[in-house]
Amino acid sequence: MNTPDFCRLDPVISALYEATLHPKRWYAALQGMAHLGEAQAAVFIDMDYALSVLWRHVLYNVDEEAHHVYLKRYAQIDPRLPVMMKAPELRWLSDVEALSEATRTDNPVYRDYLVPSGLKECLMAKAAVEGARHGHVVLLKIGVSDRFSAEQRATLELLLPHVDRAVRISRRLAGFARALAFGSRGIDESDEPVAALTSNGCISEANPAFERLLANGDIFVADHGHKLRCKSDDAQARLGRSIADALELAKGNTRHDSRNSPVVTVDRAGAPPLLVTVTPLMQMGAQPWFEQVGVLIKVSDPLRPPSEEVLQQGFSFTAAEARLARALLGGGTLAEVALRIGVSVNTVKTQLQVVFQKTRTTRQPELVALLHAVRH
Repeated sequence: MNTPDFCRLDPVISALYEATLHPKRWYAALQGMAHLGEAQAAVFIDMDYALSVLWRHVLYNVDEEAHHVYLKRYAQIDPRLPVMMKAPELRWLSDVEALSEATRTDNPVYRDYLVPSGLKECLMAKAAVEGARHGHVVLLKIGVSDRFSAEQRATLELLLPHVDRAVRISRRLAGFARALAFGSRGIDESDEPVAALTSNGCISEANPAFERLLANGDIFVADHGHKLRCKSDDAQARLGRSIADALELAKGNTRHDSRNSPVVTVDRAGAPPLLVTVTPLMQMGAQPWFEQVGVLIKVSDPLRPPSEEVLQQGFSFTAAEARLARALLGGGTLAEVALRIGVSVNTVKTQLQVVFQKTRTTRQPELVALLHAVRH
């Protein structure tokens, strides 16, 4: 087997990490993966199957109307889905190898949709599995006579750890990426603790939320040189390894073998662990936060209610419904909730019925439990 062509791999890896801060780059990353495998089309999804929430959906060279037909008529009976769900992570799986010829001939998805479109072979991979939330990449050979070669599959295999890492980082920073586009002001206004660290681990910038967390002294401490460390030695060791990986990527070393999770859990007394997301910062002179190579860390509290924007995107709530759903997480009777958000009790009751329908829940405790499970 030939040595992988890193000149072709590196731009795709770079696009994956760029996509963590600039979601529009997911298309370029998906396109790059398709080109590496000489695939004619590709699909990437990030889906929470428990909540039936499609968080990200990227199509490359797939007709939007045809894909809408697939989602409406065939997605629920697609024989590839259970195969993908059971498959090991970070491995490419071929539908030709995983499904019988009878299935690929007689199943309606193949017979009526995929085969008429000219499908020769489908490669599928699963990454970034966190509970019921899965990332899936699908590459499609369409209208050609050749299947994916062993060399193409070996090259694509090298991308999967980077896909996994990029998806995990992207999830944590999805709502935060827009703030980054507005520079340090957006970061300062974020109500989640965020800090930029230099290559030697010193705090170069920190928003007010992070400064409050630091002043509390329960989780992080900083010495007189502003060098940050976790109070827990175990958490500090894991955070140090994640920062070292991110720094290699920030320096442009896309071939670095990143073995550590970009999300570090930090235990605290009487509450679920905090989640510390570490992502590389490339040198970008135009942004005050990116004047030198370093890392960005963001601290997420699982107990913090999801934002109204996330609720609108995840459940198709209106602004008023999202405001009500978030207010319900604060507890109290419907009358107290109505008073807090400035509407009548009857309005709350009417909106609550719509919220029940959209979340497929029937009782307020069930709804609150579901909303608490939503990542923000």
